[in-house]
Amino acid sequence: MGLRHWLLSYAIDGLPRSLVAFVISFGAIAGLDVAVNRLLVILSAYHPGLAHLLGSSSVEMDIGFAPEVWLAVIGLTLGTLIIVISIAAQNIPKITELYLNDWISLIYVWCLALSGAHILYVNVLWDLGAHPVGSTLLNLYGLLPLAIITALPYIFYILKSIQPESVVQQIYQRQHHFMTRLKGVLGQQQYQPRLVRRSQSYLIEGLNQLDALLTYVAFRGPQAEIIEAMSGLLQHYICLKQSYTPYFFRLSSSVAADISFKTMFDQFKQIEEQHSFYEQKCFRLLGNAYVRFLEENEFNLASLCGSEMCAIAQAILNEGDDDLLELMVIRFNTMLRFTIKHGNRHNEARNLYNLAFHYRRFIESLVYYRRPYIVQKSVHYLRQYGNEIYQLAHHSPALFFIVDVFAAELKKILILVNEEEWDEALQLELLEEMLRLDNPPELSQPQNGDRPSSKSTGVRLLQMGLALFYLERQQLRLAERIVADIVEDASILGTETFRRAFLQNCDRLRQAQPKFWEDTDRGNVNLYYCPHTQQLPTLQALVNRALATPPPSSPIDSEG
Repeated sequence: MGLRHWLLSYAIDGLPRSLVAFVISFGAIAGLDVAVNRLLVILSAYHPGLAHLLGSSSVEMDIGFAPEVWLAVIGLTLGTLIIVISIAAQNIPKITELYLNDWISLIYVWCLALSGAHILYVNVLWDLGAHPVGSTLLNLYGLLPLAIITALPYIFYILKSIQPESVVQQIYQRQHHFMTRLKGVLGQQQYQPRLVRRSQSYLIEGLNQLDALLTYVAFRGPQAEIIEAMSGLLQHYICLKQSYTPYFFRLSSSVAADISFKTMFDQFKQIEEQHSFYEQKCFRLLGNAYVRFLEENEFNLASLCGSEMCAIAQAILNEGDDDLLELMVIRFNTMLRFTIKHGNRHNEARNLYNLAFHYRRFIESLVYYRRPYIVQKSVHYLRQYGNEIYQLAHHSPALFFIVDVFAAELKKILILVNEEEWDEALQLELLEEMLRLDNPPELSQPQNGDRPSSKSTGVRLLQMGLALFYLERQQLRLAERIVADIVEDASILGTETFRRAFLQNCDRLRQAQPKFWEDTDRGNVNLYYCPHTQQLPTLQALVNRALATPPPSSPIDSEG
């Protein structure tokens, strides 16, 4: 355990790896020198010619060319290395730091330098009258050919390692490995503020490196890998954090000094209690990346952010951390807020279309894991944002379709809740949220003599499809609640106009096909398709009966 703790402290304290690489390289070359000389002494006992070579003082070996050759090899390698790293540093932040943490590079460069010093040492011994035949053979016929042969592969290795994809993988693997090692150390150590501070700093710095790299990289492939790396690290951390001791989550000065926490001072106590400093940091960075992709019209990368949020939510659900689920709801709502602003400003619906899909997937995960309270909150928020989009759509017409999309997502959630056999009362509460979509209370009554607003055709079509599903499942009470809401349009449109509109919707449902004739980011699935059209006669009968039944009189009318 002591060795493991020392290794971890070494990693997070930033001790000079270059010094360790020097010691390893020096020890390797010195050991080879001793071993070769010892081997020659042993072999000389069986080979007279070799014994004469080692013992004769008249033997001379020309090694005057060797220092110049070594200088050329070292100059070629280090010169190429410096040029490559300098150019890469202009586009990849902190590439020099990554290089200085690469054991292969450090040991290789030190071996080159010490091998060049070794030939100088051998040359001095010859000048002093010694006969270091073994050392000379090792350098001229061992180290020098090896250095020449490996110079070009090493340059190729450096060129590959400074590619954005390789840099992302290096950061990810080191952070991933560090989190795993931290699990064993924290469980065995008493509270050490320095260890906590260094550990938190190392974790935060890894995310900052990925975020800085995301800013500099211009290609979609590496950007996608960075987003996936952030998400993967957070998921791995969530799986391990239960094994970390509670003192690890005390916010240190390294966290408080980070730029993402400068405006969160008032929440530090809550963050400590929820053990969520790393999640907060990662959510901030993913949120910033999402906004950047919105502004740059990178639809696929923006959608990837939503997809990774769903993957993070799945990891949280697997660990059963409801506090983090609340943070996930807040994060999805924040992403929706930015997306609505962007869509309204640019009359653009594509990002909202994609994010609604990911929000629905998140809520479906909550349904599978039986989180009714959070499901209710999320559905409520989704309906609220849908109503806000409905109002904004009068100025940005492209958003009208998104209201139908939100209704379709709510429909899928309600279908899943029904298939999971949740309590009917809870299903009714969720259904009420969908029935309030695109018809906020403030728009339900005429203002200044204007005609009252009624449901949009697309939303009504989706609600009718949900009613057909309930009838197919023999959930009559739920279907009747939808019918009662549908029939309310008759007071706005008039009975005859309402009947014509209702029959037109029935025809649309009959004619709808599972696939649409155009493609979207989700494929060509038809939002309005319903496989239960055989229940349309039953639905029509329920609507006719509701129209024939007079609405209940209010208490004021009864008194009159």
